[in-house]
Amino acid sequence: MLKNQTHRLRAIEPSDIASLLIWENDASTWWLGASITPYSETVMIKFASGDHDLYRDKQLRFMLDVKTSSNAGDTWEVVGAVDLYDFNSRNRRAGVGIVIDESKRKQGHALEGLNLLSKYAFNHLGVYQLYAEVPSSHEPSIKLFVKAGYLTSEIRKDWVRNGSLWLDVNLMQKFSES
Repeated sequence: MLKNQTHRLRAIEPSDIASLLIWENDASTWWLGASITPYSETVMIKFASGDHDLYRDKQLRFMLDVKTSSNAGDTWEVVGAVDLYDFNSRNRRAGVGIVIDESKRKQGHALEGLNLLSKYAFNHLGVYQLYAEVPSSHEPSIKLFVKAGYLTSEIRKDWVRNGSLWLDVNLMQKFSES
């Protein structure tokens, strides 16, 4: 398991389906990713219980949990998900995606998730670089990736379409130190 003192990344479980359906079926964010249609519960159940192989599928999703403490002891609560996508083993790079539940944003979870994912990708997969395409107008995401050690390497003009608007994206990269 990939974890630090407060957060962990783990494989998807069937109990995550409700959260995944909310995040994946939020039509207001579809312009940021590859999907333009909703996912059914049946499809999500198949995905959650499926056979995932990074080298075959070129992508891998982890659930991001935060540790919560109470009198009964420590428990873990799902706050989001992080993805590696467009994995390229020859050139040792992968894209990074992250989603944090709307009620859990601005609490440091995204940074913890990105840091755990970076350690996994660099130390276990031998990835040399991670990258993210961040809309130039989305300051909170740009600040997050900068804080996580990413640098803007280029601006891609009119790269993504949101309705009738064409938006620039920052190509942000983080390189392994080894």
